[in-house]
Amino acid sequence: MTFSLTDLGTLGGNQSYGCAINEGGQVAGYSTTADDADAHTVAWTGKAVADLGSMGGASGCSQGINDAGQVAGFSPIAATSDIHATLWTGTTLTDLGTIAGDHSSAVGINAKGQVAGNSTFSDNSLEHAALWNGSTATDLGTLGGQTSSATGINDSGWVVGYAETTGNSKTHAVLWKGTEPIDLGALGGDYSYAMAINDHGVIVGYCVLGSNAGTHATVWADTKISDLGTLGGQFSMALGINDAGLVVGNAALEDKSTHAALWIGKQIYDLNDMLGASGRGWTLQEARDINSAGQIVGWGDSPSGQKHAFLLTPTKPIPLSPAGGS
Repeated sequence: MTFSLTDLGTLGGNQSYGCAINEGGQVAGYSTTADDADAHTVAWTGKAVADLGSMGGASGCSQGINDAGQVAGFSPIAATSDIHATLWTGTTLTDLGTIAGDHSSAVGINAKGQVAGNSTFSDNSLEHAALWNGSTATDLGTLGGQTSSATGINDSGWVVGYAETTGNSKTHAVLWKGTEPIDLGALGGDYSYAMAINDHGVIVGYCVLGSNAGTHATVWADTKISDLGTLGGQFSMALGINDAGLVVGNAALEDKSTHAALWIGKQIYDLNDMLGASGRGWTLQEARDINSAGQIVGWGDSPSGQKHAFLLTPTKPIPLSPAGGS
């Protein structure tokens, strides 16, 4: 099984990062401009890169894209120090506002146009996960602690992320079905983080292990929590999952370097070992998202030594085994 690699390029700078991909293969992320003077929200269709701009003319970032091509992220507000969650429909920007404070960000958008993200309150000292339906932001609350963060959303409107528990001594992965947070638990340690959810409700992320030693990619399926392991090191993170249960992220090798990773069931693969001729000279650092066709987006060190967004396309269908399966 191999992948062909497309270098998504930049807006003239040395760096770009792919964050999300939709079913049509469109990619959302961000890129630096000439001389790395700034970073702008971008969307790629094939190799064509579109600068989506921001509400303040300065740097912005996109974190999610739906099948209609709507992009969710954040951008600065002109003539202020505020940063707001932003929805791009083509080159039209919509300020999604905040719960009450000056700062908010969007991390994902579903087929209905619902946006998941985070917002501060009036004094800007605390942040909570939020869900936008149109321009209305709903506070999703916490697990009894002070803060929470959203990281993803599926087409049912279920939101995942993480939140502090009562007493703020632990942080646990969370699923919100509506505004009621569900504690997803951990793998024996005090910390767990949910990063993505597919339309079947399977959730991926990572957990700090018992005695808080090591961090491993994790999948939550129904009431079962599974350790997805590493590439030989002590660290891995699952960051994206498609509806077939294929999982992407990154993982440490024995030499402590970090490579982009693919999990098929519980079997982990180094994506650098799966590149065809188009990937020569690349070191893939992180895989962020995967669509139903098995296309993977992320970032890595290009042959020039610059950090560029990449798009991987499988040369033949990926053999399927659901995440968390045997």
